[in-house]
Amino acid sequence: MCTFHDDRTVEVCDVAIGRVRAELQAAFGERVRFTSRHGEPTLVEATADVDAGEFTGVARRAIDAAQTTPPR
Repeated sequence: MCTFHDDRTVEVCDVAIGRVRAELQAAFGERVRFTSRHGEPTLVEATADVDAGEFTGVARRAIDAAQTTPPR
């Protein structure tokens, strides 16, 4: 399960983190930070200069795609 804390912070579950990381880095580069936490979802945070609506949209689409696309 993935949980949004605000418009620039989301916890991403293991099943989605690869897709979310790829899409957010492609969209925002170094302006997104990923913090792995043992036994917990990865914390993903965008800097203040990232458009909040765009961040949320990219993250939600990536999460949805990761959860509906079968693994290879």
